[in-house]
Amino acid sequence: MSVRQFQQELRKGLPHPVYLLHSTEEFLLYEALTLIRQELGGTDLFNFEVFDADSPDSPPTMEQVLDALNTLPMMAPRRTVVLRNVQSVHKKELRKLEPYINSPSGTTVLVMLFSGKLSKGSELPGYRGVRIMPLSMPESELPRWIKAKGSRLGKSFSDAAVQLLMESVGTDLGMLNSEVEKFASFGGSVVDVDDVKAVVYAGIEHSGFDLVNALMRGDRQEVFRIHSTLSRTVEPPQLIGALNWQFRKLWEGKSPRNAAEERKFSTIFRLLHEADVALKTSHEYVMEDVLVKLLKIRP
Repeated sequence: MSVRQFQQELRKGLPHPVYLLHSTEEFLLYEALTLIRQELGGTDLFNFEVFDADSPDSPPTMEQVLDALNTLPMMAPRRTVVLRNVQSVHKKELRKLEPYINSPSGTTVLVMLFSGKLSKGSELPGYRGVRIMPLSMPESELPRWIKAKGSRLGKSFSDAAVQLLMESVGTDLGMLNSEVEKFASFGGSVVDVDDVKAVVYAGIEHSGFDLVNALMRGDRQEVFRIHSTLSRTVEPPQLIGALNWQFRKLWEGKSPRNAAEERKFSTIFRLLHEADVALKTSHEYVMEDVLVKLLKIRP
């Protein structure tokens, strides 16, 4: 189930009494909680409570959670209780919620957030009585998500701006969110390609250009010198984006094109895409590996 389907459920006011949202993408759970706050009155301290099982200060007891669940709302139709990091609660403790889930309050909605992969044998309390919603963000939905995020900031992203942003930053949701939020203080209401270049690339576009030139010359020493300098201030997904942008400009400027060049650039874009995907699961030597592979191509 995608985030868009969860948003549809949220627009209905989360009609079920108990929800379990789970995802391997921590950011999606953070985003879900943010949206729940916005839609269900998160500023109402009397009717909105969040408990974090991973709290380093004082993790809640199930008795505290149950007390909140059974408290009547104050001047509102329902209360909202969120239990974050359910995966960290001991199963014996978690089962204390089972009687409540089997007979939930009609004036409270309980939302449990589970970070990680939910196994089929998971012994969550009242499993059958819980509305389970896995959260995911297919790459095909990213443009819609970026535009929706921009809209909440009062910004309208053009299709070209969205494409460049994804090429620049990659598909990591946390990174994309961080870059989109930079436009909150942006002067205009419409965000286009030049605006993305000015905000996202400020400081790395020229270095990306130098890095591509060094790659094309096959200058291994210069490639890793530039990379060493950039890695101190630029996140790997941004550097992948900068390389992708510079290679794309180089490719678009070639005329006429021959079959050999098409194969080379196709390989370059494939390697950059694979590196972007690899960064989601491993941060060790991904950049070094792709640079070595690109040095062997030398278009």
